[in-house]
Formats: sequence, C-alpha cells, structure tokens
Amino acid sequence: MSDTQALQKQLRIKSGVVERLIKELTVYRKEEEAEVKRVEKLKAEGAEGADIRQAEAVLKEAQKMVPDAQTRMSAAVQELRDLVSLAKDSEPPFPQDDEMLLKAKETLEKAEL
Repeated sequence: MSDTQALQKQLRIKSGVVERLIKELTVYRKEEEAEVKRVEKLKAEGAEGADIRQAEAVLKEAQKMVPDAQTRMSAAVQELRDLVSLAKDSEPPFPQDDEMLLKAKETLEKAEL
C-alpha cells in the first residue's frame, strides 16, 4: 500500500470516528436534557422520594457521559487535524482535491460547531 493510499485510509477512518462522536455527543446532550425535565416533572407532581432518587441517579449517569464524549471527541479531532496537516506537508504532495482530504476538512468544520 502506498503512502497516499495509507493516508487516505487513515483520513477515512478518523473522519468516521469524529462523525460518530459528534452524533454520540448530540445524543448524550439530548438524553441529559430529557432526564432533567423528567426529574423536574417528578418533583412538580410530588412523586415518591424513591422515584425521584432513581430519576436523579439516571440524570447523574447521563451527565457523566457528556464530558467523557467531549474528551474522546477532542482527542479524535486532534488526530484528524494532525492527519490533515500531514497530508498538506507530505512528500510527494498529497492531492489537495482528494475526496478523503476534503471529507476530513468538512468533518473538522462540523466538529467546530
């Protein structure tokens, strides 16, 4: 496998990882919001203490997932940035209009939002 093919493969893999982590982080944030609303609703309805404690435990678990996903995404984004930088500086020159390189740049833009 040539260096160009190996770099294309790594760009494809790392782009996929970042895209998956973007989706994962979005899901965890939505889950956290839903659990906050659920706990508030239970408290407003005067639910039993055990039900409220159980809902709060689920909320705490959901809140733990967001920072973990952010940490993993930050690491994956940095790895993808490094690969894009490597592609720009490679010898022989990596084609700047390569599909995998363009996809990687697009994925990095999504991750910045």
